[in-house]
Parts: sequence; C-alpha cells; structure tokens
Amino acid sequence: MRLLALVRKEVLLLGRDPHALAVLFIMPALFLLLMAGAMSSYMQDRLPPLQLSLEIPTPSEAGAFFRSALQAQLPHSSISATATAGMANVRLPADFSETLLTTPHIGPSLSFPAQFDRLSRQRLHSAVGIALAQTRLLAYLQDSGALDAQLSANERLELIQQRTQSQIDEQQQLANGDLSSQANATQMSVPAWLIFGMFFVVLPMAGGFQREQQSGTLLRLRCMGLSLRTLVLSKVLPYMALNLVQFAVLLALGVYGLPALGLAPLSLPGNPLAYAALAICIALTTSCLGLLLAAVARSTEQALLLGGGINILLAAIGGIMVPKSVMPAAMAQLAEVSPMSWALDAFLTLLVGHGSLADIAPYCIRLLLLAAALGSLGLFLFKQRVQHTQWTTHY
Repeated sequence: MRLLALVRKEVLLLGRDPHALAVLFIMPALFLLLMAGAMSSYMQDRLPPLQLSLEIPTPSEAGAFFRSALQAQLPHSSISATATAGMANVRLPADFSETLLTTPHIGPSLSFPAQFDRLSRQRLHSAVGIALAQTRLLAYLQDSGALDAQLSANERLELIQQRTQSQIDEQQQLANGDLSSQANATQMSVPAWLIFGMFFVVLPMAGGFQREQQSGTLLRLRCMGLSLRTLVLSKVLPYMALNLVQFAVLLALGVYGLPALGLAPLSLPGNPLAYAALAICIALTTSCLGLLLAAVARSTEQALLLGGGINILLAAIGGIMVPKSVMPAAMAQLAEVSPMSWALDAFLTLLVGHGSLADIAPYCIRLLLLAAALGSLGLFLFKQRVQHTQWTTHY
C-alpha cells in the first residue's frame, strides 16, 4: 500500500508539471513530424524527377535516339530543348553523329547549376553515360548492317535496351547489416525521435528527487521507516510506465498522424511482442539512468544540465540526429557505444529488416546489461544519498 501511495504521489507531481510533459511528448512529436517531412524527399524509394535541357546543335537520327534513350533512363524527368537558367544542361557536339564510332570518343558536355546536389549530378552523369553507350551500339549495328532498316524509332530503342540489359540477381539479407541506409524517412524519423524522447524521462525523474530532498520530503519519508527498495521502486515504476505510454503514443503518431500530413505512414511488420519487449528494455534503461542522475546531481540545475547534455551527446553519436549510413567509418564505429544506437538498430531490424524477437535479442541484452550496471551504481549512490540526508542539507 505504501508503494502504491508513493507511486500515486509521483504521478500527481508529474501531472502538475506541464513543462516535463511537454519535453516528453510535445518535443519528440514535433521533431518526429518535422524531420519526417524534411527527409521525405531525401530518403525515399523513388528518386525525385530532374529538370534539364538537351541541346542538339545538328538535328539527326542519332541525336533523336540519344534523347529517347536519356528520357528512358530518367523517367518522370523533364527534358527541354533549350537551355534555361537554373537547369542542368546536356550539350551534344556538332559532329555527334559522325564521331559515334571514333576512338577515343568525345561525348556530350554537362553543366550544372550551383543548386544541383551531388546525388542528382551522379544520376544525370550515369544516365548520359548509358544513353550514349546505347546510341553508339545503335550506330555500330547500323554500320555493320546487323540492324533492320525498317524498324521504327521505338522498336530500335526497345531492341537496344534489350541488348544492353542484364538480369542481375539481387538478394536482400534481412535483419542484419546497415539497415539505416535502406530505411525511408518515416522508418528513420519515428524510431529515432521516439527513442530520443524516451531518454528525456531522466530530466523529471532526477529533478523531482532534488526537489524532494531540498524540501525535506525525502527526510520525512525516511522517518516513516520506508525501505530503500520501496523508495527506489516508487521512483522507477511511474517513469517506466510513462516511457511505455510515450512509446505507444509516438508510434501511433507515425502510423496515423503522418498520413494526415501527406507523408508515408509507418508500417509495423512482425510480432507485436517484439515491439513490447524493446519498449520495456528501453524504458528500463532510461529509468536506471534517471536513478543514477538523481543520485549524482546535487541540485535541480545540475540534474537538468547533466540529463540534457548526456541525452544530446548520446543522440549525436548514436545515429539519431544524423543517420549512421552517412557517417564516416570511424564515426559509425563510435556510434556503437551509444545505447540509443542499440535501440535504433533494434527498431530498424523490426521495421526495415522484418526481424523477429530473436533478431533483436542481442540489442535488448545490451540494453538490459547497461540497465543493470546503471541501476546497481545508481542504487548504491541513492542509498548513500538517502542515508546522509539531513534537515538542513544543502549541496
């Protein structure tokens, strides 16, 4: 009964703290929505269309074929006949048709505006290279007499595409590897900012302990003969439950809220038990970290600085703020020390790799071991702190 009364007390205090609730729910929700929208055009299955111009100084059959081949390589992209400011430009040489079979061959010239990003430049360069190779193959077949002269332009393009295409056997090994590079904006943003928000539970947890000590509440509880186990559980259980509520609310936002904004909804493949186990492991880790910070910090200000600083640092190196797929190799290795990285990898294993509970077990074990270490140290320091609490204690 005493434990239930203390838990109820923590819930009431938290309910009267709108700032803490805003940090735990509104902040990660806003980050989730903003980052999912900001990354929607970068991390998507279909690349955005390009706007470019193609200059053909000397109209010819080869130039027309090159244009058709280039359009086939860049579906949904717009290719205009005249150069326009702000558009990428492809210019064929004046003797394009006459020099297709010469060696070495001088191909088209490319020019890009300043705002053309590196990925778009690589796409256009690759598309021009393939279209040019197909045009040269057409010229070779025509020169050798191996091409039926009665074929239409579309039939020629289809024939050349068949001659230059190969069947490549692509196999995807699920539930392992760098899944962050395969995730779309929704699959990356929702779990990343959900985990970030869950770790911020350490702030109200540590801050509440400092206020209890400074106001004398902790000493009154000691005088009631409460056991250390009861005191610790009264701190850990409410915030674990709050973490689980965060988990459910932010997942629901990804499933139902993102489509309302025109973004891709979050799909939750696999066994719900795996998501529940991951949520419990994260919640236990964050609560044990909060217990440790509560015992270490000597004031509310210290608790806020330590908690906020640690969370931001773990997020920065753990692939939350910047996906590990775009990090340098050394930075990606450093990310493995962050528990946020373990939680995110487990999430991506479920969402992208279609993994099972067994597949995320190694990440859950890491989180549980860290929780045990943090909890043991936090419990020891918490006990020392409680035993040395006095009526006039000021640190």
